[in-house]
Amino acid sequence: MNTRNSYNGLRWTARVIGTLMVLFTLFMFIGEMLEGQKRHAGSAVASFSPFLLVIFTVWGIALAGLIMAIWKEGLGGIISLSGFILTFVLNLFNKEASMRWSAIPVFLIFSIPSILYLIYWKLKWDEAGKADVKN
Repeated sequence: MNTRNSYNGLRWTARVIGTLMVLFTLFMFIGEMLEGQKRHAGSAVASFSPFLLVIFTVWGIALAGLIMAIWKEGLGGIISLSGFILTFVLNLFNKEASMRWSAIPVFLIFSIPSILYLIYWKLKWDEAGKADVKN
């Protein structure tokens, strides 16, 4: 079996899962903002603490890393995985969070595409290194 095809399967799996996660998060975010405007009769963002806004910003950067990984697997995977880890660590210090340690499965699930991108990137670089040695 051609190893290149199996690597592409890994990359496409990461792309599909990552894109679905970004779309799901955007859908939930837009819905929450619309509902928050109705509930607070104004800007829903104004009701968030500054610390919570930092967490949401880091989460957004992690999601942007998933989108970037579609073109640059290594860089996007590193940005998204770092962002998800930082979001989890910041969430541990969030006094408003009802679940801290029990959120580990959620962060692990969202980290799957990042890890797949990094595995693909590593396998691709290893294959390129072997090709250079043969030539």
